[in-house]
Amino acid sequence: MPLRLLSPDTIGKIAAGEVVERPASIVKELLENALDAGASRILISLRGGGSELIEVADNGHGMIASDLEIAVQRHATSKLSTFDDLDRLQTLGFRGEALPSIGAVSDLTLRSRPTGASHGAELRLEFGRLAPARDVGAPPGTVVTVRDLFANVPARRKFLRQAATEAGYAVRAVSAYACAYPDIAIELTVDQRRVFATSGSGDLAAAAISVIGPDAGAAVIPLAELEPAAAIPGVSVSGWVGAPAVHRSQRHGLVFFVNGRWIQSRSLSFALEDAYHSLLMVGRHPLCVVRIAVDPAAVDVNVHPAKAEVKFVDERAVSRAVQRAAHAALAGAPRDDLPPVRLSPWTAGHEREQQTLPNGGPGRFLPFTRRSLGDDEEPVSSVASLPSGLPVMRVLGQVGASFIIAEGPDGMYLFDQHAAHERVMYEKILVQMQQRAIDRQGLLDPIVVELSPEEHAIFDRSREELAEIGFEIEPFGDGTVAIRTIPAIVRGVDVAERFHLILGELAEGGAGDSWLDAVAISTACHTSIRAGQLLSLPEMRELVADLERSSQPRACGHGRPTMLHVSQADLERQFGRR
Repeated sequence: MPLRLLSPDTIGKIAAGEVVERPASIVKELLENALDAGASRILISLRGGGSELIEVADNGHGMIASDLEIAVQRHATSKLSTFDDLDRLQTLGFRGEALPSIGAVSDLTLRSRPTGASHGAELRLEFGRLAPARDVGAPPGTVVTVRDLFANVPARRKFLRQAATEAGYAVRAVSAYACAYPDIAIELTVDQRRVFATSGSGDLAAAAISVIGPDAGAAVIPLAELEPAAAIPGVSVSGWVGAPAVHRSQRHGLVFFVNGRWIQSRSLSFALEDAYHSLLMVGRHPLCVVRIAVDPAAVDVNVHPAKAEVKFVDERAVSRAVQRAAHAALAGAPRDDLPPVRLSPWTAGHEREQQTLPNGGPGRFLPFTRRSLGDDEEPVSSVASLPSGLPVMRVLGQVGASFIIAEGPDGMYLFDQHAAHERVMYEKILVQMQQRAIDRQGLLDPIVVELSPEEHAIFDRSREELAEIGFEIEPFGDGTVAIRTIPAIVRGVDVAERFHLILGELAEGGAGDSWLDAVAISTACHTSIRAGQLLSLPEMRELVADLERSSQPRACGHGRPTMLHVSQADLERQFGRR
């Protein structure tokens, strides 16, 4: 086929496809424009998942008629004048494609009035056809109305999901901005139902409560400025992280902003979740709203058509700053009592969900880790320096040779003896490693263990880490190894059997955030007391006392809970005394 130029109409539709992926893309673009306009109040309305109607009204700096006509021209912008301005960009929108692209695939109306003007102006761009601006009465600010999205591009419209799903994407975007901009009142309405409204008071927790709900909002832990020795030059981190008691099954609750722009970043998500190591069960994810400020020249915001991703000059430094800020916030959070377990006679014998209270959830925790986001970083802090968070318990007995029952100041506590002992063992190993004082026990006769080829490969990989936590193991020929020294804290177990279990878990990848940590967690797990093991009353008391002294007593190294709490009030309700 011969080469030919595309028509302006076709070019506009193709350009729209780069910017307008779905209704949520338009909502995000218009919301960012309102923020750039200095709005202190933004009202957003959706109908039909956004395909029928999207309306964003703000009280920011309005536009005169001539500005409206320029705004819907391709590559029009007030954000930059030369290419070099990209390195100094301080605003959210700059591509100059949003409004004309939206107008190419929808019925777009702009109505605006600058502050102090006697009247406003209205302009309509109907599926690429521009009508002249006209004078209208309007309040100060701007109202952008988008109707019948993709009505002229049915091939695009059929790929939209159900209205509720598309609305969900938009709600997620607006929620992120509402939490990150607590000083701006943002209200979202979907199909004439108000989803949320923030007050604009500037209170991070109040915004989170309005958007996410009281359970998450009350668990907000602000990110404070790091000490000079821990701060990363050129990177400032603010916002909040959620207490570990509030978590989700997906990473949608991890929200990151860079210079005011909402972004998606796997590296930042991993850095943030590293601070929750062993606090959350596998498959659960925390909540956060993290605002990162860097020199605009140190970040490229034009690497993604929808501006959902950015590229840092030094991504490791930014990730390190996020990790340190989250560590510091969790370490400084107050310790409250355990969230109680709500029991119902109607669900007896079935799985019960652990409910969280606003004051619930673990607090101070700073895990030891030799892996860091910098090649030469040291552990951020020591678990030994953190205070205990459990009340003193009176041990009453054992249930099913697996659970220890104890009385505390406010009701009954049930301890998983295996998970509790694993936590105790894990922290003892970490403290000894940090103090470089591993207590080893030599064996009179070495234990010779025969390994499978896979186990031998894992042993070869883990040999240095095993030595660092107290094992002295040497190859003994013909696929066997000789265990000559073990950690002194390992007592009363079949060492050969447990060593096979350790290697088996490591073969599956381990549970730590570094290989050394994985070896430590696996060792603690497979050398601790097992479920089904009968314990004497003194042994139970010793274990509970050791757990009380732990820095993070509520979860084992794998993130499983070590205990459940039933309050005195819950017990009284169950027996009809309330």
